Amino acid sequence: MQKNVTRHESDRLSALGGYGVRKRGLQLVFFDGQTPDERTALRRGVKEQTIAALDRVTSVAAESDVEADDIMRTTVYLTKMDRLPEVESAYEEFFDGRRPSMTVVGVGALPNDADVQIEATGVDR
Repeated sequence: MQKNVTRHESDRLSALGGYGVRKRGLQLVFFDGQTPDERTALRRGVKEQTIAALDRVTSVAAESDVEADDIMRTTVYLTKMDRLPEVESAYEEFFDGRRPSMTVVGVGALPNDADVQIEATGVDR
């Protein structure tokens, strides 16, 4: 299994970086895309796969001391765009009404034959 890589805003040393305005003391943290485990990917629907991928995202974030409430943005890669309502339902359930912003990108295939992969950006306070 590939090791998770976490990138921080300060990893880019150029003063000309393309980052927006932010409060002092906050640090953006970027998390690699997460898919559900292979068993979930093969045996479960899109909603369950989304929840499993979000569980993995929050686990990786916790390893970097970023709480679920501090995940500000996600990108969802989805192989079946007609299943987007299931992704939205999973987000509402998982984040209990306070979900991060979400961009959805349709793709042809994902690792583990999953239908969903989620990458995230959080804030380390």
